[in-house]
Amino acid sequence: MTAPQGETLLIYTQEKEAEQENRRIEGTVTDENGETVIGATVMVKGSPENGTVTGIDGKFSLEIPPKSILVVSYVGYNTQEIRVSRRVNMYNIVLKEDTQILEEVVVIGYGTVKKSDLTGSVSTVGKRSFESQPVKSVSQILQGRTPGVEVTTTSGMPGAGARVRVRGTTSINKSSDPLYVIDGIISTSGLDGLNPQDIQSMEILKDASSTAIYGSRGANGVILVTTRNGETGRARINFDAKIGLANVRKGYELLNAYEYSQALNEIRGAGTIPSSDLEAYRNGSKGINWVDIMTRTAMSQDYSLGVSGGTESVKYLLSGNLLDQEAVTINSKYKRYGFRANVNADVRPWLSVSAKIGTAIIHQKNGAPNWFNVINYSPTMELKDPDTGIYNTDPYNIGGANPYALLAENRSDSYSYNVNANLTLAFKLAKELTFTVQGGYDYDHSPSYSFCSKLTAPGTINSMSNSSSLHRYWQNTNSLVYQRATEAHTLTATGVWEISRSYDTGLQAGGSNLNNESVGYWNVANAAVRNESNSYTESSLASGIVRVGYDYKKRYFFTAALRADGSSKFRKGHRWGWFPSAALAWDIAKESFMRSQHVLKQLKLRGSYGVTGNQAIGAYSTLGALTNTLYGWGTATGFSGYWANQFATPDLTWEKTSQVDVGVDLSLYGIDISFDWFRKRTTDLLFQKQIPRYNAGGTYWVNEGKLNNVGFEFSLGTFPVKGTVVWETNLNAAYVKNEVTDLAGNDFVLTATYSDLGGSMQIMKPGHPLGSFYVYRWKGFDDKGANLYQRADGSLTTAPTSEDLVIKGQANPKWTFGWNNTVSWKNWTLNLFFNAAAGVERLNISHYATASMTGGTRFITLRDSYYQGWDKVKDKAQARYPSLTNTDNKNYANSDRWLEDASFIKLKNISLSYNIPRRIAKFANIQLSVSAQDLFTITGYKGMDPEVYNAYDGLDYGAYPIPRTVTFGAKFNF
Repeated sequence: MTAPQGETLLIYTQEKEAEQENRRIEGTVTDENGETVIGATVMVKGSPENGTVTGIDGKFSLEIPPKSILVVSYVGYNTQEIRVSRRVNMYNIVLKEDTQILEEVVVIGYGTVKKSDLTGSVSTVGKRSFESQPVKSVSQILQGRTPGVEVTTTSGMPGAGARVRVRGTTSINKSSDPLYVIDGIISTSGLDGLNPQDIQSMEILKDASSTAIYGSRGANGVILVTTRNGETGRARINFDAKIGLANVRKGYELLNAYEYSQALNEIRGAGTIPSSDLEAYRNGSKGINWVDIMTRTAMSQDYSLGVSGGTESVKYLLSGNLLDQEAVTINSKYKRYGFRANVNADVRPWLSVSAKIGTAIIHQKNGAPNWFNVINYSPTMELKDPDTGIYNTDPYNIGGANPYALLAENRSDSYSYNVNANLTLAFKLAKELTFTVQGGYDYDHSPSYSFCSKLTAPGTINSMSNSSSLHRYWQNTNSLVYQRATEAHTLTATGVWEISRSYDTGLQAGGSNLNNESVGYWNVANAAVRNESNSYTESSLASGIVRVGYDYKKRYFFTAALRADGSSKFRKGHRWGWFPSAALAWDIAKESFMRSQHVLKQLKLRGSYGVTGNQAIGAYSTLGALTNTLYGWGTATGFSGYWANQFATPDLTWEKTSQVDVGVDLSLYGIDISFDWFRKRTTDLLFQKQIPRYNAGGTYWVNEGKLNNVGFEFSLGTFPVKGTVVWETNLNAAYVKNEVTDLAGNDFVLTATYSDLGGSMQIMKPGHPLGSFYVYRWKGFDDKGANLYQRADGSLTTAPTSEDLVIKGQANPKWTFGWNNTVSWKNWTLNLFFNAAAGVERLNISHYATASMTGGTRFITLRDSYYQGWDKVKDKAQARYPSLTNTDNKNYANSDRWLEDASFIKLKNISLSYNIPRRIAKFANIQLSVSAQDLFTITGYKGMDPEVYNAYDGLDYGAYPIPRTVTFGAKFNF
């Protein structure tokens, strides 16, 4: 009898039994402290159907065949395998706590480190946390799974991107997106083509001691993606199939055709809608439900096939993926084909080789329709002219193309052909010295084609366009790592020299007044009026890196790093930036005075400081540029010439972000708790200033302005609750306060400007966060049903001025939360994943448009704005909307009447899976599952979805809603 990872104590013996007979054994499972383990799984190895779980007293009883091996497992403890003796019928099994979590290796950029040795703030999202959920993109994996990472969905359209922020927004004019690194190579083309099934883990580097190693590109956080590798053993074949059905889960309550026609006649005058049509609208023989004709139940299909295996010296993984996802709107879909090959080989005792390549082809057919028009178009209009076939526009609303016509007659196709490859050679120069050479290449070719038909609206001029962009990026990284460990000391020193270069080309050709529409977007010679353009840019970066890590007896830790980056984007004398960082940590649980306790496995205090940068400007932004123009010189004749479009800025340099982080990591009884406080301060902001009009206008770059982000993060994970039902939970929360402290000398800058809405919706001003709304204060109605607004002096008026605008609310959430739960019982597993946000507002322009009449052309479509409006209700104090008959009524989009609390709690995923016993499915491990995504949302927001916005931060201007999806899945492991 053996117990490789624990202890087994012989309690009772019997006489030798017949070798071929089944018999019953009994026993008790306890932990190292003698506490009984309730709900531990005890089964016969190779026969998962022959098993049981321990009861409330930790006892079990099981009938077994001869020569059996027992497998005893429980979450948070090492699994034991025990060979059953013919002479033993009763067992006392002691499980040891699993310390693998603390010994887990974490990727930190240009190296790895044990989780227990971390000095910085690094969060890990492992495959186990999302493999039971039907995620289709990397952003879905990140959402809600780690503190301090805010993922905001900008559209429910398949393939739509998401906005990712790590510890707040750090730049005003330039990108605040994190840096993505796949297997050590920076991904400059994004992660859209990456199949989530190929991901082993993702590490999110958040504090400056972790991100400063990426210098000029680390200010917004770094997300390291590690793809799966093969494992030693015979070939394993995995097949995963998912089929989903999606539909729009919530909509506005809009007037139907009969109600709309009644409202028109009542407000615009009798006869606006002829009486002959009223009955047809009433009985449903005429009229359009725009949401119904624009939407459908959409199907998605997601298939993945993988083969992996290998020997001790060579391991391989091959995988392929097909995602075919219809949109919930007609004639739109998203397709992704992917392939990956990873090979790792120990060629010699001193040489290891790793080759990895991932490819993807993405096709987006027709983009998202303008949902704003879908909910604002009149239900009483005729769809199109029966004689000409030309689609009509709405005669009762302001502008906007017929949304159905755009999807029915126009066509657009966008493609992306992506390759991400790397080759790594690791030379073991000595026992403690390793030299690694890595080369990587990122390629993305993105052609797109569009065609606009003359049938979409009366007077439309047909047109076509072809465009193509080609992005190529290569990177060479050379690193030398020295690592020496003794009983008390561990020293790791890393030196890196890295160079990279990007090439971007663009080509566009198009035309209008097409002679023949049958060829669509394919023949530019078919156009009477043509246009074309092309572009080329290139940039390069050279970097030198030094990092030193030291610990003493795993109690005291120190890490320091320095990176120097030289960028071709800046002029000589300003190209090099220096980015230092340092971190200290103390694990109190390893001190001698803590040896007598057995509760704390880790109690680590951490502190770090560092500086990172941002160079996300165009390749030639520091150069002066001219543009051609026409100028009349006081006459009616235009003279051709050139004037300045971009001023030269030779002194422009890096945007810098310094960060302080203080944290604590606690591990006890299988529970991991982390808390971090941080302060990020961005200076020398890359700020775009306006050139005065008398100097031709345009813009130029300066290093001016400051921005702060202060907050804290909390996470709790790996919490197994003992019992016949096993529950594991991971909870995280984060708070971020964003504040502009300087705006390059400006008192304020107005943003989110819409001419059709009457002006700017947001403002940047020192002392306030980015994404602050700039609105009138709505105070109800006067005695005629007109909107009342508060002036700056506190009085009320129906006609406010710009002096009465105030700053109120913010577009980015102060609080974000995530909660992932897995409950297991026998062969069943239930997963529930929630995410939430609080302290966030949305300016609901869709609500404003459907409920407001502007001038004499816009008409309402929202049901409540008619039936709950001033003109309809008897008790005017109960009116929720203004009078529609008062022609002097002022409706403003930038009013806090439409500024709504967008805090929410969402059940992002619920899934139930069942593992078919091997006695039934003898040829494979089979798991069947059913799941639902975005099943319900708790919110006070009146729009379709508080999570999405479009165009500008925080504005719901007809944002495409996130659908509710039900997914059926099957996994086969051979």
